[in-house]
Amino acid sequence: MSEKKPKEVTGKERVSYVLYFLGQNIFYMLTYMYMNTYFTDVGIPFAAVGVIVLIVKIWDAINDPIFGGIVDKVHLKGGKFVPWLRIAVPVLLVANVALFAIPLGIPQGVKIAWAIVAYCLWSVGYTMNDVPIFGLITTITSNQDERTSLNASGRVSAMVAVLLVSIIIPVFRNAIGGWTTTVIVLSVIGAALMLPMGFVAKERVEPTEKQESFSFKEMFQYLIGNKYLLIYYVAFMMSGALNVASSWGLYIARCCIGNEGIMSITSIVGILPAVIIGVFVPALCRKIDKFKLFYGATAVTFVINIIRWFVGYESIPAYIAVAFLISLPTGFVSILTYMFTPDCAEYGHYKTGKSYPGITFATQTFFAKLQSAVLSAVAAFALGFTGFIEGENAVQVEGFADNLWNVSCILPLIGYGIALVILHFYKLNDHDVQLMTQVNSGQMTREEAEAQMKHKY
Repeated sequence: MSEKKPKEVTGKERVSYVLYFLGQNIFYMLTYMYMNTYFTDVGIPFAAVGVIVLIVKIWDAINDPIFGGIVDKVHLKGGKFVPWLRIAVPVLLVANVALFAIPLGIPQGVKIAWAIVAYCLWSVGYTMNDVPIFGLITTITSNQDERTSLNASGRVSAMVAVLLVSIIIPVFRNAIGGWTTTVIVLSVIGAALMLPMGFVAKERVEPTEKQESFSFKEMFQYLIGNKYLLIYYVAFMMSGALNVASSWGLYIARCCIGNEGIMSITSIVGILPAVIIGVFVPALCRKIDKFKLFYGATAVTFVINIIRWFVGYESIPAYIAVAFLISLPTGFVSILTYMFTPDCAEYGHYKTGKSYPGITFATQTFFAKLQSAVLSAVAAFALGFTGFIEGENAVQVEGFADNLWNVSCILPLIGYGIALVILHFYKLNDHDVQLMTQVNSGQMTREEAEAQMKHKY
């Protein structure tokens, strides 16, 4: 590896970066973990939920590359990414509240229309927040170690958000006043945590040459040419798109365990190790290539999911023990997940000679939302095969709990298995990416870098 570079990010920026991801993931986890449950609780049929989520989230995924192109082409006062952070937070706040405020007494068709409109608004607000914050990592510092550290800090913060939302909803939702009141409180907190980043962040890294304008055809060609970006995010999508257990947490707690509050216990047991692991990830990545850590953790997650299936849910201590066991490899996976996009951005710049960070990070958001779209739709439609009856207090059919459990175990195993095969073709490594970064910034010639690289690109 090259010699250690000095730090560029200030303490205020680091703290604001961590707070931003804490707030952003409060918004994200509310929809990721509970939106389907909320929709069926207010009486929207599961089949309609599947259609709503699939249509809106596919549009949500499509608009990310479009917005990424806008970020790369539109130059607002104050920087490439920071101004968008200031604009987008209020939009997300309003949309998130509207999404969880469907009146119970209105006709079912109106409920469905409300859900679609509110979710479309939510998707716009989230995209406007997500693309710039991930793109900012390429302009706030050129230090590869510092980027890794910031990414790890952001992922730890995201895990804390998961923990908070996982505890507050099952335990305090009814006491606070129900879905809408709880979401209003969490949304205000989330927005307050996100706002500082838009006012303290400084974009230090300027392109080495003026960027030419580009068409959407050129944008598509760039994405196709960045093979490692596509390899990684196709695998990423497959590993999560079938992980229905992650969105069925409240259903499993209610119907298999018989206690909605058990979800809070398993969330604490499952997430705290990930938070602790995240503290040590930057140090580990200085000794072990981060992709090797990621691939190994994904493989271990696959194995422990097999164990989870056979252990079952009848013994609560065993159920909690397996939740803790699986949290160890998934902790590494969660923390490392978005650390590969900056590497792919540098690879794309190195291969094409053009820097399109907005497009690259919009691709990340595209696949994250496409994954979420497919997962939400699969989870909604799969409920039909288990015999699910909608309604918060509905009595489920006999055998529903076993059906729910089996499907929640089998589908994730299929997804992780496919992802492991795809990830085998990903060849970028930390050593070579650092050399690419130096070439892209003009600190080293291409010939000097290629002489030191472990692989040919």
